[in-house]
Amino acid sequence: DTAASDYFAGSYASAIAGFDAFLRAFPRSELADDAYYNIGESHFLQNQFESAIAAYNQVIQTYPGTNSVPQALYKRGIAQERLGQLDTARASWEAVLKSFPDSTAAILAKQSLNRTLKQP
Repeated sequence: DTAASDYFAGSYASAIAGFDAFLRAFPRSELADDAYYNIGESHFLQNQFESAIAAYNQVIQTYPGTNSVPQALYKRGIAQERLGQLDTARASWEAVLKSFPDSTAAILAKQSLNRTLKQP
């Protein structure tokens, strides 16, 4: 709860530390995917896109059947786009559309694909 409070207060470094502590104590918790996702978001909001991608990858690889995966794929694509990695960003968004076509993340991924297809 403290980590989430820090996150919502914009204290991202404290939030990351809190989510890391939670994951060390409860790595198999049903909230672990959310903790990793929030670590990714905390890095993303600090423009630490490589660290955000690493956290999103943890969600995708370690917790494949959870509700955080579609959004992690989408946000990974946004972080990749911010790093100028358009091809990998598009691949992330295409993965959302293929694996989670009925998700909210799929709507956002399709919009991002359409937007970036107009770019070189």
